[in-house]
Amino acid sequence: MPEFRRQKERAGRIRFLERDEEARLFVAIRSRSEDAYRLSVFLVDTGCRLGEALGLIWNDIQEHRGSLWITKSGRSRTIPMTERVKEVVKLPPKTEGRRPKGPFAMLTQAQYRAIWNEAKAEVGLGADEQVVPHILRHTCASRLVQGGIDIRRVQMWLGHQTLSMTMRYAHLATNDLDGCVMVLDKPRPPQAPALASLLTTPAKAPRNESGVVEVRGKSSKP
Repeated sequence: MPEFRRQKERAGRIRFLERDEEARLFVAIRSRSEDAYRLSVFLVDTGCRLGEALGLIWNDIQEHRGSLWITKSGRSRTIPMTERVKEVVKLPPKTEGRRPKGPFAMLTQAQYRAIWNEAKAEVGLGADEQVVPHILRHTCASRLVQGGIDIRRVQMWLGHQTLSMTMRYAHLATNDLDGCVMVLDKPRPPQAPALASLLTTPAKAPRNESGVVEVRGKSSKP
């Protein structure tokens, strides 16, 4: 298999697809290639890297468990399949021709990227340099975090070696901070009457038996 140089991911704000952008882009991809469409659905619902998806073989698909076995750089992980993924990775019926080694083995990275670039230009995203196939991985991660999945499980889903790689998506979990406000807004118990009186009533200077106010060792008549 030919080697592909991995591009470093940008720091800062992570671009991901909105639902309507995904729908428009996928329609344009499907009009060009059904296989490329199936691969696109797979990538956005699994968060797999493009190279991982293209390298899948049929034995990696565990239909009885509804999961996929992903291997990269000697590290393996198993992820469950969505209903859409189950549909796009179905084993094709046997034909006279030779069956591909895996669900997406009929495509190459170059072929898929060419279809992708044509489709994104058609739907008005051609000028956005961040709309590359890897955006589907960002989209998957973003949807998991926004849906309330904790960052540790997102790390396991994506196969990140360190949690710091997954923390790029943590800012999307704004709902996680709502509980902090609830704690701070918790009603405070009312102050005891005696304590409240001490806090609000000014202290009176002491008087002696003759009614003289004693101030700093001197006496004066009231």
